[in-house]
Amino acid sequence: MAQKPRTRLSKEGRRSQLLDTAAAIIEDMGFAGFTMETLAKAAGVSNPLVYKYFDSRQEIFKELLLRELEDFRLKIRAKVASTQSFEELVRVFVEVNFEQSESGNVRDVLLSQADLREAVAKTIKRNHKEIGRTLIERVIEENRTMTLEQAEHLLYMGSAASIAAAEKVNRSGRSRQRLIDNTVSFILGGFAAPYVVTDS
Repeated sequence: MAQKPRTRLSKEGRRSQLLDTAAAIIEDMGFAGFTMETLAKAAGVSNPLVYKYFDSRQEIFKELLLRELEDFRLKIRAKVASTQSFEELVRVFVEVNFEQSESGNVRDVLLSQADLREAVAKTIKRNHKEIGRTLIERVIEENRTMTLEQAEHLLYMGSAASIAAAEKVNRSGRSRQRLIDNTVSFILGGFAAPYVVTDS
């Protein structure tokens, strides 16, 4: 039987394919099972071709993490833009916190490495600021009498509640959807309650 000819990819297409393959290896085998040779074999290419695109494992890990962070940022923006009500916006906010607290995905595995976190620290900070700004703007749109300080405080409290609930799912295996629903109700109740300003 004649061998099927190898598909010829563009440079960007090949780079993307190698990163996709690297992500699958890391999710399946972790860092210990990842080598340039393993990547070449899994991607169906030669070792020299891998080195043509990436000089080292660390370069692959960093570029893969940057790609994952950008994909996550764009996904959140799209979700926020598609919301039709304040409750939907709060649900997106809660689900994002749940997803960030869940383990097992390649982004989480990569972020577990201190050197990689440090390498992309500016990107993480910029993304967090953008997401926070977008959420606060929408909160104030829905609550015209709320000040910026009040919106920031309530989002901070809501974030803490979301993260605590997500960690409960990880520890106890309780229903993820039920805890999301309960957390959304809790945050909505906080926004509905009168905001009390106390003297410092």
